[in-house]
Amino acid sequence: MNKMLNKLTHEEAIERARELSVMIRSRSQEGESLRHQPQENIDDFIASGLVRSLVPSRWGGHELDWKTLAGSAIEVSKGDASAGWCYSLLLLHSWMLAFFPNDAQKDVWKDNPDACLATSINPSPNSEILKEKGGYRLTGKWGFSSGINHCDWVMISAAAPQEDSQKEKKMLYFLVPKSELRVIDVWHVVGMRGTGSNLLELTDVFVPEYRTMELNPWNLHGISPGMEQNKTSLYRIQLSAVMPVTLLSVILGATKGAYDIWRDMVIGKNKSRKGEPVANLTHQQIRLAKVAAKLEAVDALLHKSLELVESGRVLDYKERVSLRRNYCYCAELCTEAMETIYTSSGAAASAESHPLQQFWRDIHAGAQHTAFNFDWVGELYGKLELGLPVSVEY
Repeated sequence: MNKMLNKLTHEEAIERARELSVMIRSRSQEGESLRHQPQENIDDFIASGLVRSLVPSRWGGHELDWKTLAGSAIEVSKGDASAGWCYSLLLLHSWMLAFFPNDAQKDVWKDNPDACLATSINPSPNSEILKEKGGYRLTGKWGFSSGINHCDWVMISAAAPQEDSQKEKKMLYFLVPKSELRVIDVWHVVGMRGTGSNLLELTDVFVPEYRTMELNPWNLHGISPGMEQNKTSLYRIQLSAVMPVTLLSVILGATKGAYDIWRDMVIGKNKSRKGEPVANLTHQQIRLAKVAAKLEAVDALLHKSLELVESGRVLDYKERVSLRRNYCYCAELCTEAMETIYTSSGAAASAESHPLQQFWRDIHAGAQHTAFNFDWVGELYGKLELGLPVSVEY
């Protein structure tokens, strides 16, 4: 097993993320131009030790908790949302790998505990998965693989046939080396440009059985092959209860970063057309107070949700839906706060070089992720709360 000589504490991890944020901000425009992360950012994430935050200690990781992921992602995202998005997903995906069979973990971490992993859960309709002796054979395209440019492995999700063809297909994750697939550059977007969320193409790729994991036992009951070796409560948490925290932390951190600029540079330094300091204007003071309150409310609801996530027990369906409701609402509050910040910052904020317009684009783009679809989650929660029949959808 790998050894981590200096195991980080939660406080140390947050401080390292805070230190990274300044440098991340200086490379923001480069990420926009590249449409993926500058390699220097990834190198910094690795050199800081933070990519190992949720990696099991037996593989040289810090084995911290979800509060560390959320807190450090918030700090990184204050500098740049796309960088924070890729950072938080690196931590999420390493945590996910710990649920796979031990031999799959060994393939990735035995020689490189800093290995970077991506995911894709969006197969094209004509993608094909065939069951054969010892594993599966995959052909097709999978979309929205954030950070794939800087990753070594990818976890691909799809419904797969069983050996008994009469049985219903089961949802699996397949662990595939990046060297066995092709990345198709399609990421030309308005927001989150630096995430490089490109398309993957697999052609007749064989994935051995031990590099697969069934989703439903983990997602519904907190049961996975990785439990045999990774025994702490961190590796009992259900994916559906916590995955959106990864992205919400980025949206919250980016909104906080925008708030700091707005408070200090726009309101704090600018003058009105009459030459009066903007800070003296009552309506701007009131706007500032409302935005600050929204961000504190999001922070409080996020951390309240994480207390339930890290309770150490398997969560029932309504609890998981309630968490998803919280995450959706938090994302909604952040977009409202960002809208106030941007629309009250004057024409100067629309300059391509101005960080507020980039934060505005990125936060709106991030909040469009399906994890924050309040119409869907709100309907589920409403039915459960009212005692109406509802199917388990995730």
